[in-house]
Amino acid sequence: MSERARLHVVGAGVAGLAAALAGMRAGAEVHLHEAAPQAGGRCRTVSPKGGDEGGFTHDNGTHALLGANPRALALLESIGARGGWIEPEPDGLPVYDAATRRLGRVGLHPLAWLKPDLRPDGLGFADLPRLARLVAPLPDTPIGALFAGRAIAESFVEPLTVAVLNTPIEIASARRLGRAMRRVLRPGGARLYVAERGLGPDLVAPALDALARGGARIATGSRLRALDGRDGRASGLVMADRTIPLGAGDAVILALPPAEIARLFSGIAVPDAYEPIVNAHFRVAGPARPRFVGLRHALSHWALARADHVSVTVSAAGSSVADDPEALSARIWDEVAPALREAGVAIGEPGEHRVVKEKRATIRQAAGFETPRPRLPFANLRLAGDWLTPLPATIEAAVISGEDAARDLLRGLRPPARASARAGRAAADMRGSAP
Repeated sequence: MSERARLHVVGAGVAGLAAALAGMRAGAEVHLHEAAPQAGGRCRTVSPKGGDEGGFTHDNGTHALLGANPRALALLESIGARGGWIEPEPDGLPVYDAATRRLGRVGLHPLAWLKPDLRPDGLGFADLPRLARLVAPLPDTPIGALFAGRAIAESFVEPLTVAVLNTPIEIASARRLGRAMRRVLRPGGARLYVAERGLGPDLVAPALDALARGGARIATGSRLRALDGRDGRASGLVMADRTIPLGAGDAVILALPPAEIARLFSGIAVPDAYEPIVNAHFRVAGPARPRFVGLRHALSHWALARADHVSVTVSAAGSSVADDPEALSARIWDEVAPALREAGVAIGEPGEHRVVKEKRATIRQAAGFETPRPRLPFANLRLAGDWLTPLPATIEAAVISGEDAARDLLRGLRPPARASARAGRAAADMRGSAP
């Protein structure tokens, strides 16, 4: 590829942002296209409709990182955002049992279980071989089958499974969860981090700022309709308002969900089974620093309390995604309020609230599911997304996929001699189109 290769990244979720940043650092001229009005994808910030200053702003979910996510943490470091991610529960994860109304703490690393007060309820010696089987790189099986009839399945393994895989334990892949757990066992791998201010200011905005400083051109409200091709290469991006021609040294990364890839290329096989997530957000005065609390025997799985709101996640939400939003929010708040208070979080009664349903939040990560390896029609085209790695579909997987796609396309490219002269150029056209 030429020294001044041009890289078009379509999709400004985490995978697209990671791909664009990697391309920029490799010396490419980066153009980032996003169909939505804002970047971030499923890690977006939800703002009041119509710019209502009386509304409240929140993340679309309760996204967290672990020390076992080195690529995501390195990306944050590279854009100057690592300091915005803090440990909300350094002494163990608070877990509230809605049936007994009792709060305990659970260590995320097995060594923490040497302390009885950080041990999952029901953990016995008979569970240790099962946990070892989960971590070992053995043939795949449903996680539920490994822990059938064991108390630890309900107290620890099921919440862990839906948090990491967003797939019911009865069908979820032991192999895929095991890959994540092997990373957790590394030093520092079990440390839990959340964005102190939110995903917008602590991830998306710093990434966009870094891209703009490096001369990238960013266009939101810019949807890809189709790709033109010639001689085995992508030759044009057909956008809603125009076609962008691609030169001989240009490359394209589609950082899009499977359904969008299927729309663009009818002959490419992509995953077609998904699992939903329901998130509820309550405007309420909360703690000065974020707190993170898990729940058992409840519809709700996780609650993230911030200074001005509480966000709650229901993972693998197939049984509730069709429910009435008002009924859902009432039920969720009735579960979460006592959990937070038991954890020492002083909260009042909520005012405004929102329920955000994502019917295709992640691919279904069931036992036997193989990592997709789509055959692409163009030599200068790669895909990126959290659904394209052997790891669970998380922020870490999105970063890995985006960075690896860019490096694969731009391998051997030397940074242009005058790259530093482009830094600082105003380049974020947040409403227009990138030429």
